[in-house]
Amino acid sequence: MFIDKNCPFDPVHTFECGQCFRWNCGPDGIYVGVAGGRLCRVSGREIICEDKDFDFWSNYFSFDTDYNKICNTLISKDEGLKKCIEFGNGIRILKQDVWETIISFIISANNNIPRIKRIIESLCLNFGERLTSNNIVYYSFPSPQRMAALSKDDLAVLRVGYRDEYILDAATKVAKKEIDIAALHTMSDKDAKAELMKIKGVGGKVADCILLFALGRFSVFPTDVWIKRILTEVYGVSDKDIPTFVSQKYGDYAGFAQQYLYYYYRSQPDLKNGE
Repeated sequence: MFIDKNCPFDPVHTFECGQCFRWNCGPDGIYVGVAGGRLCRVSGREIICEDKDFDFWSNYFSFDTDYNKICNTLISKDEGLKKCIEFGNGIRILKQDVWETIISFIISANNNIPRIKRIIESLCLNFGERLTSNNIVYYSFPSPQRMAALSKDDLAVLRVGYRDEYILDAATKVAKKEIDIAALHTMSDKDAKAELMKIKGVGGKVADCILLFALGRFSVFPTDVWIKRILTEVYGVSDKDIPTFVSQKYGDYAGFAQQYLYYYYRSQPDLKNGE
């Protein structure tokens, strides 16, 4: 499947902006990733999937979202975003699996991307289902039921430290439907966030990441140490004023603004000490 030339999409910017952890670039420049139990390769503007389930991948990459309109709207509200959008041109906020996103961002807290990716791959290798596509062996993300049956001793192979308790708590609550992840889709942002925060290890920032990257709540603006530094040093906004600033400045497109700001300013030398 070839992506329409008028559709902004860049695999590097999309897969390397910190929203996902199961996409890896090979020496040939082709990204290989797993989502929804399916394997996909992305080469430039071509999506190659053996299952031919292009509807799934079109939804996953949110190809029905008009990024040209979104970017023009954001620039009209904040001229300073123009350089960020040009730098990160082709970023797309993916529609990821809710369960996988919950676990991925529990693991991501106080962690770095290479280690997050190693832990998640180990999790899938050890506890996921072995699958094959075009002679490539890969592993699905383990279900909450599978993970709820594990112990801390089982998870020791992942070397996640204190996060093992959080992972097991999430798995148990989702498997028993104490947290109904299907119901999250119909809840308000506030209620869905409160529901997610019933899971140990899910604070406000992690919950916001789940809302944005899995539930498509594009008005949500995850705020970590990097984003706080950007808003403080570039925009002169104090911590307490961030929610009001974001709501008034970016409105329903705040999540998109967050991605462009994060991706651009993480590359700037004068902000490199913010981690």
